[in-house]
Amino acid sequence: MASEFSITLLAVLVPLALWLLNRTSRVPYSIFQVLAVLCIGWEAGTILYMHAAFETTPIAIYLSATVIFSTFCVIVGQWDSKRSSTVLDAPLVVLGLSLAALLGPAPVNRYGLIGLLGYAAFSLSRSNLSATRRTIGLAQSALAVVLVCVTIWAGDSLYGPAGLFLAVTLVPLPPFHVLFASLVGSARGILSGVWTVAFLSLGLAEIHNLQTVIPMETDIHVAIGFLALLGGLYAALKCLGQNQIQGLLTYATIVQVALLWGLTTIFSSFSEWGIPFGITIGLVMNGLFVAYAFVRQRYGSHAIGNLPGLASPMPRLGTLVSLLISIAVLLPIIPLFGGITTMPATENQGGSFVIISLLFLGAWMFGSWHFSHLLHHTLFGKARPDVPYTDLKVAEICSLVLIIFGASVSILVN
Repeated sequence: MASEFSITLLAVLVPLALWLLNRTSRVPYSIFQVLAVLCIGWEAGTILYMHAAFETTPIAIYLSATVIFSTFCVIVGQWDSKRSSTVLDAPLVVLGLSLAALLGPAPVNRYGLIGLLGYAAFSLSRSNLSATRRTIGLAQSALAVVLVCVTIWAGDSLYGPAGLFLAVTLVPLPPFHVLFASLVGSARGILSGVWTVAFLSLGLAEIHNLQTVIPMETDIHVAIGFLALLGGLYAALKCLGQNQIQGLLTYATIVQVALLWGLTTIFSSFSEWGIPFGITIGLVMNGLFVAYAFVRQRYGSHAIGNLPGLASPMPRLGTLVSLLISIAVLLPIIPLFGGITTMPATENQGGSFVIISLLFLGAWMFGSWHFSHLLHHTLFGKARPDVPYTDLKVAEICSLVLIIFGASVSILVN
């Protein structure tokens, strides 16, 4: 029987080999599409084998399956595209490194996380961001790598503070959101959604591990509650100032995960409500990023409001994006049902309830505004007569339908 180490190593080496092959020899797009799907099938087989042969936790399997599923959806969406095959190889690298970080035995899983953070830094260094923002993002990535090394060498003694920093970096909570916001906001095409799901999945695993390290009654949860409230309001205000769809979606994601952080201070059993909620956020925002990537591939980057009325000449896009935005608006309600059913009735959490009530109202109020703003300025209104509109193709429809289906299943799990 193969060891966990060898299986994890293959999960990383297969997508890395495809990436290296494509970057050195420029594999034809049609051939690389098939190789990408086979690679995703290999990764799916990996988690099934590890689930059957080793004592891999169900949460790790669930999060790994989410990363595989979301990557498959974005690859399917590019099936009818005639773009360069380099569009497809980067998601495979993110997939392989994410699986290593989620499934690998200790300390191999931490090396997988180091690899993912290193690749994030590499991607950020090649972005078109300002030098200041790129430097801050790279510094945060470097600090995260150092803290991962600390958790490897120091064991459990320093896992609490190091793991908490990793968690607020991966599940972005202001002011520790710069790496996420810079990476997702500057990623090209479908990569924004891939990075979103990968970061949230790894961050949810970190939060789950922290539940046993940082007890619920410690003062750190009070600080997290206030930080979630202030961070959520900050991200919501940043949404108001965005004129690009990708930037708005990036900060809208941060608003949603700020609510998740706040709810961790009052709801126990994080694995029962928090992980499904976080996965739903990742899938829904991935769907919106992918839908925007389809529009951007046709008409290029544009400010919000410069391409209105898409629902009329592109009804299939309009219908699917409307469904995604409807789910996104309802997202703040989703964790309440799962969280309330698992919350101990004997705990006195009046102060936390005040903070969470404000955070909930803020996230829902601002979320309803910026999502409706996006809906109004992209799908509704009068279409421009000078634009040759082309509705979604079959593969693109399948991609968004699968993402909506996955988000709906995650809601039911919650």
